[in-house]
Amino acid sequence: MSKPDSLPRFQFSLRWMLIAVTVVAVLLGLGAFQAGQMLVGLLFAIVLRGVIPTVAVVAAIYGRGDVRAFAIGAVVACAGVLTTELGSIGTAGLVISTISQLVLTAICGIVAVATRRWLDGRGGSSIS
Repeated sequence: MSKPDSLPRFQFSLRWMLIAVTVVAVLLGLGAFQAGQMLVGLLFAIVLRGVIPTVAVVAAIYGRGDVRAFAIGAVVACAGVLTTELGSIGTAGLVISTISQLVLTAICGIVAVATRRWLDGRGGSSIS
């Protein structure tokens, strides 16, 4: 005779706990600002300073081949953003800054991939 199923034990992972804490922190931070332009400016600043570099670093660590080369080029492009102060440039400035950062990140990534392929074509790299 089988045992009746008991209620599952409450389990959580560190990943989901960190996601929940981050969401709560972002929502509380957004609550401190007025709606409208400040919210849009803050979202662009978060993307510019947090999301883009994080994705680039993770891809540089775990990616292989062209993905890793692109990510390393993107990390180089993100270094300038992380080391400068944004100041109070306004929403339009943040939007322009974010778009230009995305373009610069893509250009640096493409140049890194092209350099890797050029080195592989010449037999100058033993990295796989």
